[in-house]
Amino acid sequence: MNPRIPELLKYGSALERKLSDALKARLRMSEKKMKDRYAKMAQNEELFQAYIPERDVDALRRVNREQGGVPEYRTIELPYSFATAMTAHTYYTSVFLSKSPVLQLSARHGEPEQKRAAMEALLAYQLTVGLAMIPLFVWLLDPAKYGYGVIGHFWDVEMTRVRKSVQVNETFLGIPIPDMKGGVKKKWEDSVEDVIGYEGNRTFNCRAQDFYPDPRVALVHFQKGEFCARYVETPWNEIYAGSKGENPRYFNYEALKTLRSKGDKDNQVTIPTRDSGGRSTTLPDGGSEYSYDVPVGFIKGHEVFLKLIPRDWQLDSGDREEIWAFNIASNGAIFGAMPLGEYHGKFPFDILLDEVDGYSIFPSSMLERVKPLSDVLSWLINTHFYNVRQTLNNQFVVDPSMLVMKDVENPEPGKIMRLKPTAYGKDVRQAITQLTTVDVTSRHIQDIPLVQSFIERITGANDSMMGMMEAGGRKTATEVRTSTSFGVNRLKTQCEWFSVTGWSPYTQKLVQRTQQRYTAEKQYKIVGDLAQFSPQFAMISPADISGFFDYEPADGTLPVDRFAQANLWQMILGQMVNYPQILMQYDVAKIFAWVANLAGIKNMAQFRLVPDEQLLAQAQAGNVVPLRQAGSPTNTNLNEPRQSPLAGPTG
Repeated sequence: MNPRIPELLKYGSALERKLSDALKARLRMSEKKMKDRYAKMAQNEELFQAYIPERDVDALRRVNREQGGVPEYRTIELPYSFATAMTAHTYYTSVFLSKSPVLQLSARHGEPEQKRAAMEALLAYQLTVGLAMIPLFVWLLDPAKYGYGVIGHFWDVEMTRVRKSVQVNETFLGIPIPDMKGGVKKKWEDSVEDVIGYEGNRTFNCRAQDFYPDPRVALVHFQKGEFCARYVETPWNEIYAGSKGENPRYFNYEALKTLRSKGDKDNQVTIPTRDSGGRSTTLPDGGSEYSYDVPVGFIKGHEVFLKLIPRDWQLDSGDREEIWAFNIASNGAIFGAMPLGEYHGKFPFDILLDEVDGYSIFPSSMLERVKPLSDVLSWLINTHFYNVRQTLNNQFVVDPSMLVMKDVENPEPGKIMRLKPTAYGKDVRQAITQLTTVDVTSRHIQDIPLVQSFIERITGANDSMMGMMEAGGRKTATEVRTSTSFGVNRLKTQCEWFSVTGWSPYTQKLVQRTQQRYTAEKQYKIVGDLAQFSPQFAMISPADISGFFDYEPADGTLPVDRFAQANLWQMILGQMVNYPQILMQYDVAKIFAWVANLAGIKNMAQFRLVPDEQLLAQAQAGNVVPLRQAGSPTNTNLNEPRQSPLAGPTG
């Protein structure tokens, strides 16, 4: 950050008020469009959770079931929308997240294979240690729920402060003080050490409701907009820590505290009292309520990324467009401002859209498209069960002058109905007659597969992809493959759309940020195909990841069954023996290791022959030791467990 920024944007200054008004105007403009989607997003969340508000009649039935013990029917809402969305999500995760490595790269200008492998190893480390896989799973689910999914990322250097008490020598003018026992006096002191826990890209999810794009451009082109923002609740402790040092990340901390103490309800942190069900605000000894000198909790606000010319906003002397990041509290106070400073020159967000649409601001979601048909499914099954329930109730026409109505209304089975004295000797069939009932909803159950087929055509997620097989006996592999191909073709295009709009720009930003900010020199595990034929670990420095790399787009098809691939390669190897001219052009040993890897054998490298010269060099370096000493018939180098002296060695 420019050291002058905290002074230029001091709370209440003319520039701070001007910039705050400009940021709030853009947030209001985006929120005005977003409000049209909030109700639909909330409804989609309820659909996905299979949560339907309980109606009054269902509430009465529930009371009868729980308190009165009377069996009552409950309205059923079929969560078919949930099943469809999760089927599509399973397909997406299988295509994008089951690869090894997840982010596969290709060299743009012929960069060496070692550099590509080094960058893939670094990205694999960041996805695993940086816990990016969880946001990626959610990212692939959000388009089905909201119509689009947003993911953000930044470079993080995680510092862990370790405080411990250690014993040190007591000194006077630098001279240790002896004790009575001839030693040196000791004392306890606190030792504080800052340790780097993780350094690399961090990935996080941004709820669709919390994202504020520029509504003047289509969502798929949000990077062309003037701004984008997200709602965020920043911890007070983070603001306090970020306001210290020579190059502070935050400022106006004292002004935020003052605004809070004056009754800023949006940012005010209340401490529950014992009467409200929370913890007590009184001291254990019965003293008065306590308060905090430093605010606790979170401050509500927005993180806004704005394209601007610094000279026009009096922030710097630059006369070219830059992206700046601002932190603005809900009360309008700016407490963070700095240039983004990323090589990729884009907003640090990426979006997946559920529809192939280049013009809409907010595309519809899969749940929205399925909801009308899902409602029809619920209606079909509920009306059928209502009709069955009506039939089971045994509708009768009763003459109350002949029967005791208390006996007639008794719901218990096997009941006895008593005649009144006036009905003695009369035909009892004249006292009660059962009405003829007809199940007019018998075809509703037969109509359910028809509605389901409509949903499959809309979404591409059919029964085969859900793991359900059609009735009709055993199915051949060709029949299963054919029945699944329809949905695969639909979701294949969707995955290719995801690759172009989300995964490719996301990976490119991670690559460029890593090249910009990675300064360490550490060993990382090699991933991908090279891991089978190269050393397991490699030392990677900033020079090893230079170059231009692109995301290898997913073709949208599911990974082929590995066992079937292994059988295919086994057949190919068998045929290669008959063609020596083909054997001379390929490394059969590597092909064999590849086939073993497909079959599930991951440790083929341990069976590889090592030349004597290489083995001798490893022994001289102390990396390997002989299993048996020269002239000794027993194993003398392996530690053996305790055993009976009479049993002898186990070598």
